[in-house]
Amino acid sequence: MQKRNYLELPKENGPRFYYRSEPLQKSKDELEEFLEWDKSMNNLAFARKMMYSHELKANNLVEGYGDDLELIEAVIKRKVDTIKDIEIKQRILNLYHGYYYILHHRKMDAEHLHELYQILSENLLCEYDRENMGPLYREKAVYILQNGRLDLDLSEGVSFSAINELMFHYFAFVNKTSNLSQIDEYIKSQIMHFYFVYIHPYFDVNGRTSRTMAMWYLLKKQAYPYIIFNRGISFKGSKYDRIIKDAKEKCDITYFLEMMLDTLKLELEKEHIMQDIASSSGCKLNGMDFQTLHYFLTMNGAKTLADFGVIYNRFNDKKTTNEIYAEMIEPLIDMEIFKVIRQTKRVIGNISNVELELNPTFFENNEKYLSRIKLK
Repeated sequence: MQKRNYLELPKENGPRFYYRSEPLQKSKDELEEFLEWDKSMNNLAFARKMMYSHELKANNLVEGYGDDLELIEAVIKRKVDTIKDIEIKQRILNLYHGYYYILHHRKMDAEHLHELYQILSENLLCEYDRENMGPLYREKAVYILQNGRLDLDLSEGVSFSAINELMFHYFAFVNKTSNLSQIDEYIKSQIMHFYFVYIHPYFDVNGRTSRTMAMWYLLKKQAYPYIIFNRGISFKGSKYDRIIKDAKEKCDITYFLEMMLDTLKLELEKEHIMQDIASSSGCKLNGMDFQTLHYFLTMNGAKTLADFGVIYNRFNDKKTTNEIYAEMIEPLIDMEIFKVIRQTKRVIGNISNVELELNPTFFENNEKYLSRIKLK
């Protein structure tokens, strides 16, 4: 029987949370070997670049907000005159300011969490939420949508009377002095992530706050490559919510941690290939080019224009096939980063559907370290 590692984080009632180390070992080994092979991401400059604006997009996307990258960058650069939806601008700016906060503050405690939450939730809370907030946390029950669906039974956050005590233990865990490897710091950050969601100390913006706190901890511990975990979650859809729900019910968070290790490894592999292409192609790639490459590397099976359109429109405000081809695909064909393998018999609008592949001369497909990505 596999050994259980019980967390120093109490529940409101019932048996304690735990995880099993053995199922995580293979994923941990793969990650450590990869980051020993590619050390280019282990610096603050990489973390800053990822946070603005790809990771910002991913953190909101986990909550179902498909703001496209151009819109996010326009909001960040204050080019917002044509954006009429005030809520869209607000949630983007809130995360932008929240990320600035965690980059410039070291101390993680209840007071600084309160300041961070004020930033992340600014102008997003309804009147009921505002009226029933105490000095730090909610003072009424909260009911949580499962997978964003109103047809499923609501789950309930912990009793508001237990929040202060549980958050005290949360910060004791966060600030406990220990000599951990970077990968074990990452696992600790994801335990924090899970436990914060379990407590659900607020009425709204709990998910974004939990993940931003985990990023804050990783920045504090200088575990820079690990901060792109939101990107991996954003492609999991309902699986993310389902695994958290199962972990809360069974008290076993092993599968949650395994998911967070494996999705991170895949995202780091994608990032390695994108950086390889950027440096080898001799072309100056913009944010949209990187997003195109990222979605392309996320696809499995035949990689056609039609398939790319499906994945783009799943995670962004919708565009026509003509717009997607002209703005995203054609520029990378012109740079010879994409190669057209064949034309299919299908026509979308007035464009022939084409199957694409990455130009293999622009990156090294090292299967030992790029073990999770599917390039063909």
